[in-house]
Amino acid sequence: MKSALDASSVGEDVRMLDAIDRQLHTQSLKLAFAPDLEARFEDDTRAKRIRDIRRTIILGMVVFHIYNIAGFVTTPDLALLNVGLRVFAMTPLALLIIWAVGRVSGPVREAIGGIGMLAATGIPILIFWMGTGPLVSLTTATIWLSVLFANITLPLRFFWACFLSGITAVAVVAGLCLKPEIVPSVGGVLGLDMMTGILFSLVATYRIEAANRRDYLVNLRETLRAKRLAEDNTTLAHLSTTDSLTGIANRRAFARELSEFWEASLAGRHFAVMLIDVDHFKLFNDHYGHGAGDTCLREVATLLAKTAAGSGAFVCRYGGEEFAVLMHTKDPDEAYGFAERFRRSVAEKGLLHGNRNDDLGFVSVSIGVATSYGVAVTAGGLVEAADMALYEAKGTGRNRTCHNGKAGNGDGGPTRRVAAAHWSVNQKPPIAKAG
Repeated sequence: MKSALDASSVGEDVRMLDAIDRQLHTQSLKLAFAPDLEARFEDDTRAKRIRDIRRTIILGMVVFHIYNIAGFVTTPDLALLNVGLRVFAMTPLALLIIWAVGRVSGPVREAIGGIGMLAATGIPILIFWMGTGPLVSLTTATIWLSVLFANITLPLRFFWACFLSGITAVAVVAGLCLKPEIVPSVGGVLGLDMMTGILFSLVATYRIEAANRRDYLVNLRETLRAKRLAEDNTTLAHLSTTDSLTGIANRRAFARELSEFWEASLAGRHFAVMLIDVDHFKLFNDHYGHGAGDTCLREVATLLAKTAAGSGAFVCRYGGEEFAVLMHTKDPDEAYGFAERFRRSVAEKGLLHGNRNDDLGFVSVSIGVATSYGVAVTAGGLVEAADMALYEAKGTGRNRTCHNGKAGNGDGGPTRRVAAAHWSVNQKPPIAKAG
């Protein structure tokens, strides 16, 4: 299950990287990404976007209320209406927007922001249309400052910036043309200033959003590449320390673990080294073929891992038909007992071996055990001691465990099984039936 999930994750990352590369190399002026990438963009930037909107609204409301003062200068007859709309209408709406933006989807959030800014800009537009007097034209400054705030400081998404700017431009230009107290030449200059300011702000809005989106793509691409590199390195490290045939650790991993076990033994935590050899394995290969030999080694590795499960022991394929075990021990007999349990499990499995030059007809193992309780002064010396014990086990009849001169096969005699099946390269090793 985990491998399937990992493969799915890798596939998703690859697809995302392809989508990013296509987006970065496109010449389109369109800001929105492809659907999958747009969804990822929203997920990754949502929290920051909400935080920025809320903080900017608070700043905007402070400045918005400071401009209440301007109303007493430009349109004194409507000053109280202006203050009332800002305090009792816009302030509750702003607070509602601050609350709502974190509870809706991305598109709805941006729509709320755009409509909210339209409402904020609509108040000075209303005062401008209703106002009279020689200074009413100055109200336009408040209007287009609101637009600049929305387009550059907030900033709105480009679509909503265009929406707000278009409605504002039409409303203000119409007012400049229709209000008799505004001299046409003055109205023309004010209209030109506003249209220019709005145009510049829209260009800035587009560039800000485009830059933010491009920066996001570049950062996401580098993040995914770094993730893939880390995963590849982890995979390579695993492959470099895993035996490809049996799936357990290999000799490279054994060297690393041996060093760690030895360091722990210097601090008083003793351990044992066990070297395990499959008896008469060359004769097995000569008789059944290398395919069956590989299957046999996999079966032995499975039994070894099963025996070691839960014990904290480290098991590996040491090379060829040899395996090794490292395990922390409380006393030498504990390690000997573990080795005997494994030796018995292999014998009792009854894997057919009909080409031995002794009277056994099944696969067996010989085991040499050495512990850090002994006289070895280096980790390598301990391995040599285990190798000598293994040599003794093989030299005294095989299918036995030797440790510090102690040898045995559990019950004082060889474990016997009568083989009743034949090996096949295309089949798993047969199980010999007990006689």
